[in-house]
Amino acid sequence: MVSGPQMLFLALLLIAGGLGGLGFGVFALLRGGRGQRGGGIGPLSERGLHVLAGVRMLVGGLVLLVLGVLALVSYSSA
Repeated sequence: MVSGPQMLFLALLLIAGGLGGLGFGVFALLRGGRGQRGGGIGPLSERGLHVLAGVRMLVGGLVLLVLGVLALVSYSSA
């Protein structure tokens, strides 16, 4: 079982990681792969790879953010 201060630290760490993932995901979707020549993997262009990575980072960041908020609610209700 996680005690009070440890739960608060975990919640803040998850929220910070979630915000970082959301930020990098938005950056990859908006800017990543533009103006680059070549690259890519097979039929996927460089831009296509950045779109896939951006979506993956957005989903991961959102999951971390939700877990962090749940941990923060758990900390505040205890």
